[in-house]
Amino acid sequence: MNREKLTPMMQQYLEVKDENPDAILFFRLGDFYEMFFDDAITASRELELTLTRRSAGLEEKAPMCGVPYHVASGYISKLIDKGYKVAICDQVEDPKEAKGIVKREVTQIITPGTFIDNEYIRKDINNYLLAIYIDGYYLNLTYSDYSTGEIYFTEKTFLSKEELINFIKNEIYRISPNEVLINNNENIEIHKILESNNIFINSYEPENIKNADIFKDFNDFFSTEFKDNLKKVIKNNNFSDITSLKKLLQYLIITQKVNLSHINKLNYYDNFKFLVLDENSKRTLELTKGLNTFSKKESLLEILDRCNTSMGSRKLKKWVESPLINREKIIERQDLIESFTKNLLLQYKLDKLLKEVYDIERLVVKISNGTINPREIYSLKNTINNSIEIKDILENENDRLKEFSRNIINLSEISQNIDEILIDNPPVVIEENRIIKREYSKELDELFEIATEGKNWLLDFENKERQKTGIKNLKVKHNKILGFFIEVTKSNLDSVPDEYIRKQTLVGSERYFSLKLKETEDKIIGSKDRALDLQSHIYNNLKNSIKDEIYKIQILANKLSELDSLISLSKVAISNNYVRPNINEEGFIEIKNGRHPIVESYLKDDFFVPNDTFIDNKENMIHIITGPNMAGKSTYMRQVALITIMAHIGSFVPCDSANISIVDRIFTRIGASDNLAKGQSTFMVEMQEVANIIDNSTEKSLLILDEVGRGTSTFDGLAIANAIIEYIAENIKAKTLFATHYHELVHLEDKYDTITNLTIAVDKQDDDIIFLRKIIKGFTNNSYGIDVARLAGIDESIINRAKFILDIIEDENKNISINIDNSNNIDNHPTKENTELNKLVDKIKNIDILEVNPLQAFNILNEIIEKLRDVK
Repeated sequence: MNREKLTPMMQQYLEVKDENPDAILFFRLGDFYEMFFDDAITASRELELTLTRRSAGLEEKAPMCGVPYHVASGYISKLIDKGYKVAICDQVEDPKEAKGIVKREVTQIITPGTFIDNEYIRKDINNYLLAIYIDGYYLNLTYSDYSTGEIYFTEKTFLSKEELINFIKNEIYRISPNEVLINNNENIEIHKILESNNIFINSYEPENIKNADIFKDFNDFFSTEFKDNLKKVIKNNNFSDITSLKKLLQYLIITQKVNLSHINKLNYYDNFKFLVLDENSKRTLELTKGLNTFSKKESLLEILDRCNTSMGSRKLKKWVESPLINREKIIERQDLIESFTKNLLLQYKLDKLLKEVYDIERLVVKISNGTINPREIYSLKNTINNSIEIKDILENENDRLKEFSRNIINLSEISQNIDEILIDNPPVVIEENRIIKREYSKELDELFEIATEGKNWLLDFENKERQKTGIKNLKVKHNKILGFFIEVTKSNLDSVPDEYIRKQTLVGSERYFSLKLKETEDKIIGSKDRALDLQSHIYNNLKNSIKDEIYKIQILANKLSELDSLISLSKVAISNNYVRPNINEEGFIEIKNGRHPIVESYLKDDFFVPNDTFIDNKENMIHIITGPNMAGKSTYMRQVALITIMAHIGSFVPCDSANISIVDRIFTRIGASDNLAKGQSTFMVEMQEVANIIDNSTEKSLLILDEVGRGTSTFDGLAIANAIIEYIAENIKAKTLFATHYHELVHLEDKYDTITNLTIAVDKQDDDIIFLRKIIKGFTNNSYGIDVARLAGIDESIINRAKFILDIIEDENKNISINIDNSNNIDNHPTKENTELNKLVDKIKNIDILEVNPLQAFNILNEIIEKLRDVK
């Protein structure tokens, strides 16, 4: 393409595009954002826009499509959802004052992790941008929600690559970022994790970012509060590196091109200060996403979230993903929730006020960049007023609520300032609307009055001119080019007075002005323009005064979101008949009539069968649970884990009573999955998950293991399951629920004082089977698989044949038993070799030593040696 032949505007477009090659360029032309060339082809396809062409100075016209600027956010949202970046190129000078082509610049680059339009982003979840930095086995990462100003940082050093990858995998699942900044040299496995979760990968790697001075190089973009807080956090934690933090901050500066004054606090976090839940456990326990829905529906979060505000829902999601392990903090939350469950009138009052609270947490970014509109400022005022009322109510309650109320910051000065300046229910868009209250500015009142009187004068002038000229359809009109004018149709031109001066000729009419009209026009237009300029000045001062208080607004938002979450948990506790659990540090979990919170909520006509649980680090450390498929083993184990997690959140729990020990980690190994992309079978994935559990669990952990070993041959799987239970009992000593169809494992109860056998009660009469869903002590040696197959609708002939085959198999194996101890003796698995060995042992047992002479004894010994060689 010969750029010299392009029109000046097209040359300008391509210059801007060259600076943003990886983004779709929205190029402002008048009232539209236009796209050209390849961007136009892409956008027309993705947004289903009509592809047209525009003269560019070349022989062939340039592909073009566009969208109206005032609805651009909807189109941008669609492109962001499809994984594109969008660069916004605006006019940065008044076209009237431009000498030649209007100057244009990119004013913002929008990416999946920086999109902030409240109409299009999910309100109940955060929109996170994540930056990762790896150096060998050292890692630091930073993530931020630009829309709220939240920013979090952590660093870790690992002993192995596997530990590092597992940590990143779990963090990605927990954070659920929409965009990740990662350089191409970083581990390919991380890229695969991101791609499998449909996360936008941004290979952003600025030069010399590791050596950049965050306080000098970024000084002009952040508030004093943020810089002071950052210095304090770095000093207190003695960070060795903050490259990911610098990378993320620089990226925000480059893409948003504005002051980031709403980012006020760096939150350093340590995962081990919360209950550790890896990706697999969160997924299988359905904490925030249902296994079948891949969304909030059918998850624990859906059950617990009855928040009135979006910021409350986001806060509660954080609590669910990062439960507490500090007993005092858990009890503090419980006390607050109990205060609301015992005082329904108080709960109702606060609930009603919270319904009128605006999402001010996400408003701070608009306050920071100056794009907040009058309606949003009005909502901020109402939220502040509601917060003051909430604070007053809580100050008259118990000590715990009084303490909570003290942390609700009083922003009445901001509210009063807004109330003095802004009219009630102002419009979203200012344009020519009045938004400043009367009597706030005498000068403004006078200017608007002149403009208003001018309108009345024009109506009166129009009526008088009609009467004077006799032209009944004479009209006084206005447009931006001609100003005010008198329009007369051609059929009435003979009645036009001599004082009218022709201004414009149209096909069916003529346009005129008079000296009197021109004189009045200057007064009206001048006063209106001056009024709007003065109003804009007053409004900008108001926005700046609010901007100075961003940090305080964020503090208020945090407390209101916390209160909303607490009240949500209290409402759930009451409606679902949850109870307050006792929290102990003595290592035992005791639950009376526990229920599965998700399952019971979806049971409409069926009654959920509750079950008791007692598990500790002593006589009841490991429960081996046998019983048929579909009987409820998995539901029971998950409900124990979920009740434990809910207790650590501070929530009340679904049971009659509960005493829950603080645990450091919860691991689950439930269900079958594979990773064919890596060539890993279901059993390989299962063993990797078990290896992770074995390597990372402690005696303070809770392990939920379901059907371990079932992915391989029966005897291999049985051996592995047996060895795993022994290892847990002897080395880890963690509280463990182990469901299995390997009935042979129940013998471990006799071997270890810490193991107890449990089973599911079944009522079987003839060919009918009823699952009672009740956990009882004992075991079963029947999985009732054929009975379950009948219930599933398998043909009766197949059922009968299966019974016949089962009888044969059981008869062949009735003498085979497992007797495993801690020695290194050859085991008795019924392989071919061990069957021969058993026969040899039986033959030796039947020898009468008194009837054998030396030669016979020698021959028997030789025979034993030969057979041992055969069986190796």
